[in-house]
Amino acid sequence: MTDSNDPPTTATYTQFACIGAGFSGIGLGATLKLKHNITDIRIFEREAELGGTWHLNQYPGAACDIPSSLYTFSFAPCPQWTSTSLPTAPQIKSYLVSIAEKYSLLPGRITFCSSVQQCEWLPSPISRWRLTVLSHNAISHHECQFLFSGTGILFHPKTSSFFSLPGAGSFSGTVMHSARWDHSVDLGNKKVMLFGNGCSASQIVPALLGRNNNAEVCSSGRDYNVDKITQFVHSRHYVIPSLAELFPLALLERLPRGLQRLLCILIGEMDFIAMRENKVGRWIRRKKTEEVKRYMRETVPERYSDLVVPEGVEFGYKRRVYDPGYLRALHDERVELVGERVVEVVPEGVKTEGGRLVEGDVIVLATGFETNRFLEGVEVVGRGGERLGDHWGEDVSDGDSLDGKKGVKGVGAYETVAVGGFPNFFMLAGPNSVTGHTSVIIAIENAITLAMNVIKPILSKGSKVKEVEVTPEAERQWVSNVQDELNNKTIWGGGGNKTAAESWYVKLDEKTGKRWNAMLYPGYQLGAWYRARKPRKEDWVYQ
Repeated sequence: MTDSNDPPTTATYTQFACIGAGFSGIGLGATLKLKHNITDIRIFEREAELGGTWHLNQYPGAACDIPSSLYTFSFAPCPQWTSTSLPTAPQIKSYLVSIAEKYSLLPGRITFCSSVQQCEWLPSPISRWRLTVLSHNAISHHECQFLFSGTGILFHPKTSSFFSLPGAGSFSGTVMHSARWDHSVDLGNKKVMLFGNGCSASQIVPALLGRNNNAEVCSSGRDYNVDKITQFVHSRHYVIPSLAELFPLALLERLPRGLQRLLCILIGEMDFIAMRENKVGRWIRRKKTEEVKRYMRETVPERYSDLVVPEGVEFGYKRRVYDPGYLRALHDERVELVGERVVEVVPEGVKTEGGRLVEGDVIVLATGFETNRFLEGVEVVGRGGERLGDHWGEDVSDGDSLDGKKGVKGVGAYETVAVGGFPNFFMLAGPNSVTGHTSVIIAIENAITLAMNVIKPILSKGSKVKEVEVTPEAERQWVSNVQDELNNKTIWGGGGNKTAAESWYVKLDEKTGKRWNAMLYPGYQLGAWYRARKPRKEDWVYQ
C-alpha cells in the first residue's frame, strides 16, 4: 500500500474512472456525456475488447434471457430488435460497440488489456483515488476524483466441482467452460459431454444440434453437426415457454418504443409479487409451478421427465429459463441425459457413480459462475487504510446481523452502490443489484443516476466540497434491511423448499446453515428509480 505522505508518483488523471467496459462502464461514459456534458473519463478493461459478459460469453446459441426492450439503455433503444425478442450475444456486443462509438468512448477513453490491481484513497488535501494498473506486464498509475466499479456480477466461471474430481487433468480431449468457448475446436462428428442444464446449457444443446430455429434465439449460423451430446443433469430448472408464446408480439410491436418498454417493465415488476413469502405470493407460485410443469411434461420426452422437471422446489427460487428449443431438442436421438453423478475423469471420458464409462471428445462445462463475489482481484483501500474485503468480512457464517464497529458481516452496499469509509466510490451492478424478475440494465442506470445526484454538489460551480460518502449507520441499516427482506419475506429465505435445492443467488455455510444473499434486490426497481432521483441527504456526508 502506498503511504499517502509519500511524494506523488507520475500518474495520469481524469475526473472520472471506471473499472470494466461492459454495460456498466459504457452506460456510465454515455450518461456522463449525454446528460452532464462530461467527457473526462478513463475506463480500464482487462480484456482486449469491450462487452464484459457479452464479450466472454460467445458460446453457440448464446443469447439474453431478458426481453430486448429491457436490455438496452433507456436513452438508446435498438431499432433492429423487436421489443420482446431475446437478442443474441453478438447482437448485444455490437450494440455496446455502437453506444461506445456514438458517445466518443471509442477510440481513446477505454484502455484495453489493462487490469486494475489496486485502488487507494488519498485523503485530503489530495482527495483522489490512485489506481495501480497492470498492462502488458508494465505497472502504471492513474488518479481520479470519482471512482466507479463496473466489474460485473457473473465473471469467474465455476469449475471447481469438475477439476476437483480424480483424474481431472487426464482427459485426452478438450475441456472448456461455456464462458470461455474455444471456437478453434472443430465439433464436427465429435462426442460432446455437457455438464449443466441451466440457461447456458439449454441454449447450447439445440445450437450444437442445428435445431435452434427459434426466431428469438438464433445460433451463430454455424453447422456444428455433432455426433452426440451426453448431458449430465444434476439439478433441475423451470423451463418456461418462449416469449413468443407468452406475449402478444403483434400488438406490442405496434406501440411506440417508450410504451413497449414501460409495459415490459410493469409486467416484470408484477412478477416480483410472486417472489414474496405471503398468501398472494404462494398462490401465484403454486399456479405458475403447475403451469410450467405441465408445459415441461408435455414437451420433454417421457423418459427424461423425472430428470428434467423440478420437484420439491417452488417456481422462482432458481432462475427461470426461457425455452430456446431445448426441451424439444431432447427428442433428438443424438442427445442422452445422464442423472448419475460423475466420480472420475479418465483419458477417454468420465466414469459415473454407477460404474458406467461415458466416452467423449470434448467436455463443455456449463456450470455457471462464482457468485456473491465482487471486485474479485482488485484491492480497494479506503479511508484510514481499510480494505474493502475486511469491511465486508471474509465469512458471513457467524451472524445474521451486522457488526456495528467494522462494517458488515457479509458483502453489501447502501442502495447497492456505496460503502462507508470509501469516499467518492460507487459500484454499478453492485451487491444485491440482480433481479430475478426484470433487467439488471435498469439497476445499472438507477445506480448511475443515484451516484450522479449524490455528487452533484461537488460538481456545482464554485463548490469547495471534494468528498462524499455514505454514513456507516445508513449503510448498516440498508444492508440489514436487505438481508431481513430476503431471508424472511421472500421465497429465497422464507420459502422455496430450500432444503430440496440451493439457489445460486444464496451463499450457504455448510457448517452452520447460515445464509447470505449478496446477489438479489429484494424489491421493485421502480422504487429504486424514484430513490435514485431523490437521494436522502441525511444518509450522506460531504466535506
